[in-house]
Amino acid sequence: MDIFQNKFQNILEEEFISEKKYKYQEEFIKNRDFEIDTERIQEELDSDDDTIDAVYFQWILRLAIFHFEYAIYLKTKNENDLLAEKHLSLFNQYGFTCLKYASESFDCFKGKKPFIIQNKATFILSNLLLLSDIKQFNKIGDYLIDSLNGKASIIKKGYKNSTISWFILKIYSLYSNKEITTNKLLLPKEEFPYKEILENWNTEDVTEINKYIEFLCASHTAQAKLDYEVHLEEIEENDYFGLKYKELFLVSLYQLPFEVLFLLKLRELKGLKNPKEFTHPLMNTDITKIFLEIKEPLPKPKELPYAKELLLKLKEKCPTITVDDEFFN
Repeated sequence: MDIFQNKFQNILEEEFISEKKYKYQEEFIKNRDFEIDTERIQEELDSDDDTIDAVYFQWILRLAIFHFEYAIYLKTKNENDLLAEKHLSLFNQYGFTCLKYASESFDCFKGKKPFIIQNKATFILSNLLLLSDIKQFNKIGDYLIDSLNGKASIIKKGYKNSTISWFILKIYSLYSNKEITTNKLLLPKEEFPYKEILENWNTEDVTEINKYIEFLCASHTAQAKLDYEVHLEEIEENDYFGLKYKELFLVSLYQLPFEVLFLLKLRELKGLKNPKEFTHPLMNTDITKIFLEIKEPLPKPKELPYAKELLLKLKEKCPTITVDDEFFN
């Protein structure tokens, strides 16, 4: 492990200690951040106010992220692999639910429309692919491209200063043949290494793919260093909500080059060969290995607490949406 990867691991260990009360209690439901959010949700559900609010989807998103962070904690601490995978599956399904119903209920909101910032939406998209929820992955990918093209608004027209998340959206566009028709002035300029990789993502030359992996990992490390500086500023300024933009919005993502895994998985779906081994330290972190080692779709959760209740309330005012039967079993 090189000096930067070692530093990122230390940062994560510090996170586990400093946020133990709020995110990493031995029993998930006792995490204080989870308790606070679910109390707010329950207050909304118990309220006599029959209006619906786009904040529902922010709540569902936060529930998703709580489960992801807890899964990473369990995995890296070797606490319980099966439980960790259960929380990863919950992350995926909360994330999918958030993006699906926020997209489909667009016309039901006369005021503020549902909106999920691009980097979080594309991270959910990536995990749907990496954990082999291919049908859900394709649905959300199409919704995100529709938003960029003005047919919906879940991520609006994107955030021009994004790096990794734009790469993911553009490579999904190439994979799916679903064109991004947004005005070119709104698109970020394609720079190294993304431009070359987008032009050759489906090459049959595995040597080239090895080179691209090295490039993407180096760019990921550089982005992590930048985002960590913003993270330190938030701590210094007591910005507990982390409102400043960070492409890698969780410290656990510093060690997870999900854009590389995304590229490799798309190539696999197209029947293209990928490298069997990786030399870059970022491809050999414990967090990366979690996703490399999961070969089959994880069992889906039988229910999504609070998401189901919020969707039922949403459906009362938005009868045109179709809520999957699984939420009512």
